[in-house]
Amino acid sequence: MGKFWGKKEDNELLGSPQETMGFSREYSSLLQNFVIRQYELSNPNQIDDIKNQLMKQRILIINAKEILKTIDVSELKGIIENLKSFLRENGGSLGRLGDNYLIMTPNAHIKIAN
Repeated sequence: MGKFWGKKEDNELLGSPQETMGFSREYSSLLQNFVIRQYELSNPNQIDDIKNQLMKQRILIINAKEILKTIDVSELKGIIENLKSFLRENGGSLGRLGDNYLIMTPNAHIKIAN
């Protein structure tokens, strides 16, 4: 069985993280830089900012606990549907983390398995 990690020798890594993980040079040119950011959702007016953050290649972990203190669940569902529509248009995905958190990815390069 072959080695999972691409190493030159036992403890020496290849020239880049992509090569070490087995990505070819051709594929590594397609990779983008992503940032994971925690985001506190406290106001329905933040939808445009969330969309802008996603367009800047940010993966968002959204805490919706604060907004649930000021709006009801049906309003939050409307906000989530708006964001789902935006994510579908851009190839992104959305997942739920417990009762108060959502995770959103900006495009088809990073998917959330449900």
